[in-house]
Amino acid sequence: MMIVTVTLNPALDQQISLERLVPGTIQWYSQGAFLPGGKGVNVSRLLTSLGVENRALGIAAGFTGREILRLLEKEGCKTDFVLLEQGTSRINVKLRTPQGEETALNGAGPQIPQEAVGQLLGKLAGLTGEDLVVLSGSLPQGLPEIAYPQLLETVRRTGARLVADMAGDALLAALPYHPYLIKPNEEELEEIFSLEGPLTVLEVKEYAGQLQRMGARNVVVSLGAKGALLLEEGGRCLFCHGVRGKAVSTVGAGDSLVAGFLYGLGLHGTLEGALKWGVAAGAATAFQEDLATGDQVKARFPAVGNPYIL
Repeated sequence: MMIVTVTLNPALDQQISLERLVPGTIQWYSQGAFLPGGKGVNVSRLLTSLGVENRALGIAAGFTGREILRLLEKEGCKTDFVLLEQGTSRINVKLRTPQGEETALNGAGPQIPQEAVGQLLGKLAGLTGEDLVVLSGSLPQGLPEIAYPQLLETVRRTGARLVADMAGDALLAALPYHPYLIKPNEEELEEIFSLEGPLTVLEVKEYAGQLQRMGARNVVVSLGAKGALLLEEGGRCLFCHGVRGKAVSTVGAGDSLVAGFLYGLGLHGTLEGALKWGVAAGAATAFQEDLATGDQVKARFPAVGNPYIL
């Protein structure tokens, strides 16, 4: 089994720590850390750290795109991006204070020509039904309108299992292609169904069922510190409580859940085992400033309780 992640809107993330954010003033900060960003990129980073073979695909542009790829390869990730010479991949600035406040300034991606989309589709053409394609993150504004349906159709034709971690209309558009797994969070459920939260676990189960009836095979809903709910293709619903601990940052926790889920699926061959590893990975990342490492995920796993049937 080969796992391929696709990140259409990668970013160069700069993390900056401030004593406090004071709008309208000039503030100095120590050298901020630069990290490769984007939801699919995060999945590849953690899978690589867990020792799972995978390839990170996507479209990157300019000097920021080259730096994203350099940083990924430095971590041992195998990359196969389409690199555009025109434009630049976005830079996202993450501002954090000791009080736990987070402010994110997210940039826009480059204009993407249809030719680049064709090159990316060509990289997916050799996949088989044994493979998994993780399609996650936002769609760049500069992406041709036809590109996303083409990507979904290409994955369908290969027979590869699709894992979709998108929001809103992008997730809904993937459902007719019967993705093997989707992973909305509670807020995304509320947005899709025009709900006012917080939702009860039984309400989460109900709306996960609606997404399943719309085409998804398996649905995992990440619920932050509360844990995660899994609605399986056969109708069984499992809930796994979260791991106790102090949350430092939620950035990348959902992506870590996806990576941990796929790691657990390969390790145990069951969705129940996958769910436990997903919860462990999400917690490991939430309890620190950056994406968790594979060793940190493994250290959290013993604290995860067994899922129970709802």
